[in-house]
Amino acid sequence: MEYSLQDFVDKIRQNLYGNFPYESDELKIKKHIKTPLHIRDVALGMPNISGETAIFEIGNDYAETNYPYYHILEDAEVIRKRGRGNKQSRGSQANKDVIVGRSADYGRVNFNGKTFTQEYRKNVRGSRSRADKGTFKIVGSDGKVWTVNKEANYYKNVHYHYIERILDTTLPFIAQECGLRMGRTQLTSLEEEYNMQESELVLGGIMSHEESWYD
Repeated sequence: MEYSLQDFVDKIRQNLYGNFPYESDELKIKKHIKTPLHIRDVALGMPNISGETAIFEIGNDYAETNYPYYHILEDAEVIRKRGRGNKQSRGSQANKDVIVGRSADYGRVNFNGKTFTQEYRKNVRGSRSRADKGTFKIVGSDGKVWTVNKEANYYKNVHYHYIERILDTTLPFIAQECGLRMGRTQLTSLEEEYNMQESELVLGGIMSHEESWYD
């Protein structure tokens, strides 16, 4: 079956867009009156297609600075309740420079010479998971909703790893529609992400230097 690269990428983007965490306009304005747009409209870029390669980014400087919760919803297994946060749980959101929009990058990988870390991304495998100790809701067979652990300082993030879950659910169907076969999923480690990040910074610096030289 013949398929268009443009059509293939558009299908992926449309599925991401349609499944991003979404609140009604009324609830969105009530909770985030200073940032009325929906996160899918500011964080999901349009695809850039060149030859046989197509790329689109999830996230950008504007989204990181003004809508940081799209990143927090992806990486944080639990979220502190309003008014229950502390300096550690707020992370760089507590930094004045971030609040006024001068700098923010919650996806940046840091290396202290010993370990690699990324803000809001924690190792929560097995017994280290805190999700079941936080507030969460369950629905009974009769449809009644029960709130568990009401007094906890944080609640379970139901959108945790939403990007991976959207892709895992939709990509097999998109591949089938285009007559393609799914390959093996490859996950990058924080060390690999750090190396890619530093390479991009070096390349960006070289390009900036060359532009200045030509100017």
